[in-house]
Amino acid sequence: MEYIAGILIALLNQMLLNWRMQQLARKNIIEPKQVINLARISLIERLMLVGILLVFAMKQFDPFSVVMSFFIINLGVAFYKNVS
Repeated sequence: MEYIAGILIALLNQMLLNWRMQQLARKNIIEPKQVINLARISLIERLMLVGILLVFAMKQFDPFSVVMSFFIINLGVAFYKNVS
């Protein structure tokens, strides 16, 4: 179950990142200040949500398994995006 929790949190993290990237593309924002502000907001949102979920998952399950499954899935998704 701890692996599933880490995987679900990692997928949520990637979905939030993709949603923000699509939002950036739809709004056609090219001004650097607006891009930086949107990136900052996205980082804070994901850090807060993912951090809180990871803390709750680590309280319920084995912390090492939760964190390792989270990082493995995030690295796998990042590698897949770079390859394709």
